[in-house]
Amino acid sequence: MTAPRPVVLVDMSLHPGALKALKAGADVAPLPRTGPARAEALAAADGLLAYGPPGVDELASAPRLRAVAVHLAPPGAHAHARDRGIAVIESSRLWRTVAEHTLALMLATMRRVPAADAAVRAGRWPHEDLKVPYSGRDLAGSTVGVLGAGRIGAPLLRMLGALEARTLFTDARELPEVEERAGARQVDLDTLLAESDVLVVLLPLDETTRGTLGAAELARMRPGAVLVNTARGPVVDEAAMLDALRSGRLAGAGLDVHGDEPLAADHPLLALEQVVITPHLGGSTLECDLELVDGLLAGLLEGASPRS
Repeated sequence: MTAPRPVVLVDMSLHPGALKALKAGADVAPLPRTGPARAEALAAADGLLAYGPPGVDELASAPRLRAVAVHLAPPGAHAHARDRGIAVIESSRLWRTVAEHTLALMLATMRRVPAADAAVRAGRWPHEDLKVPYSGRDLAGSTVGVLGAGRIGAPLLRMLGALEARTLFTDARELPEVEERAGARQVDLDTLLAESDVLVVLLPLDETTRGTLGAAELARMRPGAVLVNTARGPVVDEAAMLDALRSGRLAGAGLDVHGDEPLAADHPLLALEQVVITPHLGGSTLECDLELVDGLLAGLLEGASPRS
């Protein structure tokens, strides 16, 4: 007799290739946002795939749950899962994946890639020398400052070193191992602001980091510097950033995160050609999603058979 397929709830966006792999091994349904439908779905679920797990109270109301795959689980969820024998699969690729996207935004902004692409598509190349308005700057030899050298910042610093950038970083902790492995120099915030040609924001968002970069901090940056943010939008004062971009104090910005998501169609950032914007997809790749899918399916197979 064929065993019933496990039921997996999904509470995240998935690459089509990863979703196909998940559906090959499980019956898949979205996790409802609220209400009785959410509770009913959790009560019937064998597996859960999400950016982060529901709270412990909701996990306790999911008696069949045998495996959870998430980007990152808080300690309380780990403890609850351990007590119940639920497998918790966390992403190990995510941080490097976001670091790669941060690098992509940096290069696209410095080299004016989206604006040049749009100019070519608009038919301007036969009539204009587009190298003049869309010439960019080299990353090699530039000073890149990273604000926050944790899970994303550390691999990014190593990538930047390989590309021959001069690298600095600021962090609340002393991180000599990052200095040694990445060839970067740890400095205070004032030095980071004053010396960086490109400033990368990678701080987590909490009440101590909200608005870390405001008008005063942006004014201390080098004229013509580039700002890249793949952490959380409110770490940067958006109004101050807009002023700096409009005045030319900032030459450009590469943004994967924003104060309000999704951005409204008339958001003023969208009117600025020197701004490169992506829709909070720094961790969205086939490989990153497949890691969670494969781990979840393996966790379900290693556990008990789905219960009726």
